[in-house]
Amino acid sequence: MMQKRRVLVTGASGGIGAAVVKKLLNNGHLVAAADTELHDAHQEHPSLLKLELDLCDDQSCKAAVKKAVKQFGNIDTLINAAGICYGGDPSTANIDEWTETFNVNVRGMFRITQLVIPSMQQSVRADIVNISSIWGTDYNPNLLSYSASKFAVEGFTGGLRTWAFPQNIRVTALQVDKVDTGFRRNLGSKGNFPVEQLKKMLTPDDVSNAVCFVLDMPSTGCVSSMRLDAPLWYQNNEVQN
Repeated sequence: MMQKRRVLVTGASGGIGAAVVKKLLNNGHLVAAADTELHDAHQEHPSLLKLELDLCDDQSCKAAVKKAVKQFGNIDTLINAAGICYGGDPSTANIDEWTETFNVNVRGMFRITQLVIPSMQQSVRADIVNISSIWGTDYNPNLLSYSASKFAVEGFTGGLRTWAFPQNIRVTALQVDKVDTGFRRNLGSKGNFPVEQLKKMLTPDDVSNAVCFVLDMPSTGCVSSMRLDAPLWYQNNEVQN
């Protein structure tokens, strides 16, 4: 049974982040749900702290971490679920979108992690789970900035893990395949799929279950990386269920 945790979740307003928040609250943990706009994404809950967080703004990052630590005493778990995605191949990728992608997916992840580490170092056990992508290990020329940013996330996660083990902090990269969320909203028509295809994707709950599996590992082990594929997506349509 997982210890009661004090968790900060970024990208908590929808998709994977929202599913992780809900799962952790249902499992009895204290959760700080952080995003640029939360609105009514999460119902009021005695163990929930809603935070406004702009990962591209250093003062916003500092304020969010300070509020979470003040509310919970410290933070022993960080789920970096925030991320954005734009399309574009080497000839069509927009340089401003490239910059924004790296500011959120890489720099923002690094900065919020850096700010949380001092609190984690006071914990008996701490965990960081970085939501990565299969495009951080495979190549995708049509999602060039996103794929490159996730390769950077993989590099950051690996280096962080090596540094963090002696600090009693465990670090995991969770490489997810296609997930049925609004994540592809910046891709225009290329991000739209018919319902029958959406049903073949991973669900946000699939990812939240994987996150909890990682956190539920005993202290003698660490899931350093996990790839979560969407097997139905690749299934031959002629195969009958």
